[in-house]
Amino acid sequence: MGTTHPARRRTGLRVALLALSAVVALTACGGNAGQASSGPSTAATTGKALDAEIASLTKPLDSYPVPSGAISGVASLKGKTVYYVPVTAQAPALAVTAKALGAALKSVGIKLQTCDGKGTPTDISACINQATSARAGAVIADSIAYGLAGSAFDAAQAAGVPVVISNQLPDDSHPASKTLAYVPPGGSQMDEALAKWIIRDSDGKAQVLINESVDGPSPAAYVAAGRKVYAQDCPDCKVTINKISAANFSLIPSSTSAAVLKDSEIGYVEAQFGQYTQATQAGVQQTSRPGIKVVVGAAGLSDLKAVANGQIAAAAGQSDAYQGWIDADAALRMMGGQSVPDYTIPVRLFTKDTMSDVTLTEQADASGEWFGPTTFTDDFEKLWGLT
Repeated sequence: MGTTHPARRRTGLRVALLALSAVVALTACGGNAGQASSGPSTAATTGKALDAEIASLTKPLDSYPVPSGAISGVASLKGKTVYYVPVTAQAPALAVTAKALGAALKSVGIKLQTCDGKGTPTDISACINQATSARAGAVIADSIAYGLAGSAFDAAQAAGVPVVISNQLPDDSHPASKTLAYVPPGGSQMDEALAKWIIRDSDGKAQVLINESVDGPSPAAYVAAGRKVYAQDCPDCKVTINKISAANFSLIPSSTSAAVLKDSEIGYVEAQFGQYTQATQAGVQQTSRPGIKVVVGAAGLSDLKAVANGQIAAAAGQSDAYQGWIDADAALRMMGGQSVPDYTIPVRLFTKDTMSDVTLTEQADASGEWFGPTTFTDDFEKLWGLT
């Protein structure tokens, strides 16, 4: 595809960091205590490794990782309707995905019906049941754990409506099948990227508050991936978790301010997903404490504008436009009775000093250009037999 995906680049660098940690341990335990080193210090070398990794994370890809397997019989699906159920329409990232998904399905003559899950099991289930009653070609549930609407998901599949769960880790109790597919998220990679940046920015002394979503098990897994980075690379860092939910959105500012005020050393606050940015910032402002840096995951256009003007210190995002085309690809394959391939979602880290190539417009956001060349749409259309 022309370049190595950020996740793979991170792997090699993480191995290097672990090796450097081993050197530190051996030096501390053994035999050459008091002997001057002739090479660069481990701390300096580790800092350079982090700098290299962060620099890699802030660059777009040379090409998108579009799957290679073509789909047959797409023309026979023309006229069907696919239901898209985002966990909440408040999420700017999911709005971008919905727009891209609609364009992708329109290219093959399929209609898109969107139904807002509103962050509650009741509304999510109602949306899925609506799709089942309408005999939809497929249901795409975005950022919704299977357990939030298990009965509705079961009923849809029993009625012959295939289900694609996007932006969620697979549920071991409900494995992928001919009627159920999972499209992977970039959540873990985004939390890891933010952790790396915070460690470097704080010189290894960060006190961090993370506003972690409790809407399903996946957000906790993403945060756990970031906390693993802190544990490995920043033993002096401290991470505090504040549990939040889309269903209790109005409580986020007060819970954030309360959590910050409990610990006077907190210097970084992470809004795990972009839909929580403003509520998180409001909570920080309520504390009247200067100098706290806010970082954001699943960042959208407004978040990147805030990064550019210095209101947000760093943001990590995944290509939401590409996610829409992947969701369409998965639905088309399932509707045609074909297997779904493994997908990879590009993730990028944004900081104020690495925004020179980022065009801050809705058009740029919708095109996916922040993460790589926009020709991926042509690549998908070739897979679907349109060109």
